[in-house]
Amino acid sequence: MKFKKRADIGKFLSIRVKDAVCDLYFPEIIDDLVRFTSEFEDFRILSGGSNIIAGDVKKPVLYMGKAISTSDTDDVNEFLVRTFMPSWVSNTALLDYSVKNGLSGVEFLAGIPGNLGGALYGNAAPAGYSWDDVATIIYIVQDGKIFPLVPEYSYRSLDNKPDGCFVIYGAELILTKDSPENVRSRIKDFLAKRLDIKGPSAGSLFKNPKDGKAGYMLEQCGMKGFSVGGAKLSENHANIIMNTGEGTFDDFCRLKDIAVERVREKFGVTLEPEVQFWYD
Repeated sequence: MKFKKRADIGKFLSIRVKDAVCDLYFPEIIDDLVRFTSEFEDFRILSGGSNIIAGDVKKPVLYMGKAISTSDTDDVNEFLVRTFMPSWVSNTALLDYSVKNGLSGVEFLAGIPGNLGGALYGNAAPAGYSWDDVATIIYIVQDGKIFPLVPEYSYRSLDNKPDGCFVIYGAELILTKDSPENVRSRIKDFLAKRLDIKGPSAGSLFKNPKDGKAGYMLEQCGMKGFSVGGAKLSENHANIIMNTGEGTFDDFCRLKDIAVERVREKFGVTLEPEVQFWYD
């Protein structure tokens, strides 16, 4: 397994944090994941990097953004197929695969950046959709062992994830046979509903609270277009976090703290970040 000490990982993050560094490990085969999780109990996973804001990370980081296994598909019946898909596959590549093979079930991923592993971990899906309906088994690597997990999901959460650090190696997905034209059409429908974000971004900064919308609350607090250094909230949507080009980890942390405090003062609600902030 390859290793780079104090690697600059800004290029791996969709928001391009200027001062993001860590000790970075690059697994090449499944045995590398087994050895890594045997050696380290506390670590972080970097895959698509679409919802991470990192600084000077002290924990070892495992990079899951390159191929270490392949997909495999077999029929369940005349209507359904079971597909094993490795976690490093990008959401875009998974959608291309579904169109090419006429397989329906993951169209809701259209416009969502990142890789399958992150989507499974965070239940990345638009309102009304969930990986509950698609992922039947997730394969976990933890403490040097590989085991299956039947996932249970709620809003932006894998509810029954194991305690401690683990790696999502891949998943079995149940997809429905369809025509490429139908799958492509549904993907276009989802894309039409997505906000077009121009520039480096990590997407939504906060989760929606139980009663309300984070974007509305932030806008009412005058946060649309608000910036701290190179960190900025979009002028089109107050909950979209962006980098104007030179954003540092401290810039993003200060902006987040100001936003949380303003919403708490006005609405009595404490917003919870949807983006992961890697403090250590």
